[in-house]
Amino acid sequence: MKKYQYQIVRYIHDRITGEFVNVGVVIYMPETRFLKSRFINKFSRLSHFFVDLNGHSLLNALKQFDKEINVVSKRLSAIDLFESYSSIEEITNSILTKDDSALECCSLNSGIDISGQAALDDLFDRLINKYNHDTEKDTHDDKYVWRKVYKKHFDENGITNKLKEHIVQTNHDVIQFDKAWKNGVWNCYETLSFDLKRTDSIKNKVYKWSGILSELENSNESLHLYFLTVSPSKNKTIKKFIEDTLNRQSERIQVSIVTEKQAESFAVSVKKQIEAHDN
Repeated sequence: MKKYQYQIVRYIHDRITGEFVNVGVVIYMPETRFLKSRFINKFSRLSHFFVDLNGHSLLNALKQFDKEINVVSKRLSAIDLFESYSSIEEITNSILTKDDSALECCSLNSGIDISGQAALDDLFDRLINKYNHDTEKDTHDDKYVWRKVYKKHFDENGITNKLKEHIVQTNHDVIQFDKAWKNGVWNCYETLSFDLKRTDSIKNKVYKWSGILSELENSNESLHLYFLTVSPSKNKTIKKFIEDTLNRQSERIQVSIVTEKQAESFAVSVKKQIEAHDN
């Protein structure tokens, strides 16, 4: 087992409010001169938390940081045996100066592991991936909800090909629905997965759609929006939060929440409505 030092790299979104997220880790093992960094390579999850995030700029900054770490790492392997850095902070401070930039290295930490690479992989999984990884992909994402839960029932009832795209113009935005049909008002279907591992991910999705619903209130047309959902497994509190936040009935917008258990019967009811309208 060998001793190593490491620092977590944070993205500071707002220094006034203190909002931040861990985006990478740098590790240094003086005994073997192992120096390496690892950072996130996607910003889609972060944009759910910080809507004004400049994701491409962040990734470019992280790539540059990683490049500089690699330069120092190669130099370490080439210099005289007795030359080295006593602390990882000597390295990171020379690359990332302590100023008001959006990236920041946290205080020095230490540990032991069989190798530098093993330590880096473990730290990244525990400290970065755990919080920033796209957790939807190992449960259900929104596209999965349509493909695997609802589409087969719509297909069986012959109504999938009767749905078309509908675009709603509001005061400040243009909102598109891929599956819709009209019988006096536009009936729009939006698939949403709430079967996510983290409660805050569910709440962020709910708040996002609550904001979209508020924007739709500014349109000049009436809509009946159906959320075709997969529910959180057994969390009754979060289910109630979803229903209380998204269910709304107003002059412009009517919202209905459909669960996976209702998928088959709902498709049958849509078929009947379309047939009645066509006749």
